[in-house]
Amino acid sequence: MVNRRGFIFCLFLFGVWAISASAQNAETMEVDALQCWRRIGANAVHVGERFAMTLTCAVVETNAARAAPDLAWLEPETLTVSPFEVLEGQRYQDIVRGSRRFFQYQYELRIIGEDYFGLDVELPPLEIRYRIERALDGGALVEGRELSYFLPAESVRVLALVPAAVTDIRELPGETFGDVEGRLFRANATGILATVLAGLAGIVLLLAVVRARRDWQVAAAKVDPRVSSWDVARAAVGELARVQAASEVEGWSRDLVGRALAVFRLAGALILEQPVSQMTQLGQASEADRENRLYVRSWPFGGTEALVSSAMTVRRIESALPIIRKNRPEDERFLETIHKALKSFTTAQYTSDSFEPAGLSDDVERSVEVLSVLRRRTLPPVWAVTEARRTLQQWVNRRWPR
Repeated sequence: MVNRRGFIFCLFLFGVWAISASAQNAETMEVDALQCWRRIGANAVHVGERFAMTLTCAVVETNAARAAPDLAWLEPETLTVSPFEVLEGQRYQDIVRGSRRFFQYQYELRIIGEDYFGLDVELPPLEIRYRIERALDGGALVEGRELSYFLPAESVRVLALVPAAVTDIRELPGETFGDVEGRLFRANATGILATVLAGLAGIVLLLAVVRARRDWQVAAAKVDPRVSSWDVARAAVGELARVQAASEVEGWSRDLVGRALAVFRLAGALILEQPVSQMTQLGQASEADRENRLYVRSWPFGGTEALVSSAMTVRRIESALPIIRKNRPEDERFLETIHKALKSFTTAQYTSDSFEPAGLSDDVERSVEVLSVLRRRTLPPVWAVTEARRTLQQWVNRRWPR
């Protein structure tokens, strides 16, 4: 039992030692202070043809140490790639990602010489010198010895399709930091231009709204306010109901017959979709106008007041009945009811000094039902749907006549 416990204790100590050793190795793991990549813009060129060579490097920069490459030897004026010559070059803005700083050069190269015809010519290896700078406790930097980083040579085929050592014949376009900077600049410029144009569009829209509102106010001031057909139908139903209630209490009189007759004329105009006469200047209305016209007040908004009337006659309804039977057979029954009531009340009002009230109440009751239907049909949403359906039906009949 004692040996077993001792063996388990030894295993525990060995595990602790292994974990601490791996942690220490992870903390002291070395990374490359400098890494570089070279990319050739073309695998095969003609003599004198310009092609690009891009050099990208990543250096490590931390609080404790950093790599400081000697960039003087990488400038276009000092870079040596014989037998190729450097025509021009540029360095793009550095990019920092975490503990690494990336810098990039792009060069324009060419080769001239008759000795290179049909050969694979090597771009010489590049030597990049650098030092490791370490920070002391006081903040001072101490430079280490000079180190070198070598990029291997690469071959370029002159006057051929591809070099013999190349396994990929595709020449991929090179993306540089400069391309990224150019796209970012164009994106920012486009965003600024879009913002300016959106602001101008908003100003123009605001001016258009103000102008349209002003024109609408001017037009509304020039047009006399009118009540809608629905308001007329609603007022006609209420007036005819009051006439019916009064006739049941007092009996029929010339005044009640005249009031009902005015409502029947309006009902006939509504069924035939004829305009009604409206007097909106109530202050100029005479006593006769108030007696022979129906008072209507728009609802619920606006509060427009008008005295309405219609010159609809029995003869006009009789002449319109054949057209209604042909084009709107569903309204034939309504128009016949109003025609009968208008004829009966016209006879009672104008033919003799004394009249028989028999049948008048029945005409009023049936006419109230007709006006109730007209009130529902002239409601603005219902009327809009009905008109749209009628317009569509007329268009279909014109397009495909039977």
